[in-house]
Formats: sequence, structure tokens, C-alpha cells
Amino acid sequence: MNSFDLNDIFKKNVGEFILTFSEIEFGLGVMISYLENGIQDNPLKPDIIGLNLDDKRKRIRNGLKENSELSKLWSKIEGKISDCNEFRRLIAHGIVSNHLPNPSLQGLIKVKTRNGVKGFKFKDITNEEVEKKLKKLIDINSGKIGLGVLNSEIKEWKKIKSQC
Repeated sequence: MNSFDLNDIFKKNVGEFILTFSEIEFGLGVMISYLENGIQDNPLKPDIIGLNLDDKRKRIRNGLKENSELSKLWSKIEGKISDCNEFRRLIAHGIVSNHLPNPSLQGLIKVKTRNGVKGFKFKDITNEEVEKKLKKLIDINSGKIGLGVLNSEIKEWKKIKSQC
């Protein structure tokens, strides 16, 4: 495969990663609405959907405090989201170059040196790395320990809770 084709595949994967992450973030907003307002309510609340990721994660954590089983499931998912979010930040905010014939990106990441001085270092981002993170996002969204399962469990829990 030539360099231009590899570059196109790489850009497609980067775009798919960003779009998949956005879907997950939107879904977290819907989940918060179910937790806070019940399942009969319209899940598309602008004040919730517009929250930043850290606030969404915090509100889900708070909403699940009463249910230790769902809270544990969320903790597993949240750890995966954190890892992917660091990578998303690098792609969305840290890219400094994309040069052919190398089908990779170069980004800047924040680092703290041993003496505590903050700085930046370059990091190469390969297509393989993007594909690996994309698979992780897909697993977060629809895997056995994923948001789809958690969302279904939350709806069932809220349904039972509203009948009491």
C-alpha cells in the first residue's frame, strides 16, 4: 500500500475515534438524565448534555452511590474512559504535525520532570495505536462491561425503584 493510502486510512481511524468518543460522551449525558430524573423523563436535557466529561463522570458516580453493584460496574468503565480521554485530548488538542510518507501524527504531551518542572515532549501516534484505542472505545460502548449494559441496568433499577 502506498503512503497516501496509509495516510487516508490513518485519518479515517482518527476521525472514527473522535466520533465514537463523542457518542460515548453524549450517552453519558443521557445516562445522567435517567439517574437524576427517572426513565420516563426526556433524556435530552441541555444542561446535562452540555456538561464537561469530568462533571458527567462525577454525576454518574453520585447517582450510583445507592447501588454498589452498578457503582462497581461504572468504576470499571470509568477507568477505560479516562485512558481513552487522555488519548482523545492528545489527538484533539496536541497534534503538531502529520507528514507523509510516515502515516503517523506527532503530538505534544504535558510532562512533569523529576524536579517538578512542567514541560512538553513529542509523542508519535501510530495507526496501530489509534486502532487499539478505537477498539477500546467500541468495547466501552457496547462490550460485556460497557455503557449499553450499564444503561440497561440503570433503567431496570430506576423502574423497580419507582414502583416502590
